Amino acid sequence: MNCAEFQKVLPYIIESGGNAEEEAHLRECDVCSDLVQDLRYIAEQAKLLLPMHDPSPKVWDGIQENLQREGLAKPARARGRLLGFPSLPSLSIFLLLFAAAAVGFGLLK
Repeated sequence: MNCAEFQKVLPYIIESGGNAEEEAHLRECDVCSDLVQDLRYIAEQAKLLLPMHDPSPKVWDGIQENLQREGLAKPARARGRLLGFPSLPSLSIFLLLFAAAAVGFGLLK
């Protein structure tokens, strides 16, 4: 297994630990080993950035009502979303994981 093949299955490896071939590559390749270690560290640190709960629904309802009153928003479709976007903690975690994946695939440096 080479690094490119390893990085294609990296999300599965992070979640499940990988198969024997992937584990062997991880033991033998310092680059991929460091990458996995960095991604695990980023994931752990991301948990500390924001509390893992959304503000009270009353907060979102109040914001939504004000935006509707000012003509800046349509009625919300689902609780936990503001203007059709995911709640802040969910969006933050998604962006951190996306950035980590981009760094892992060499898209960001």
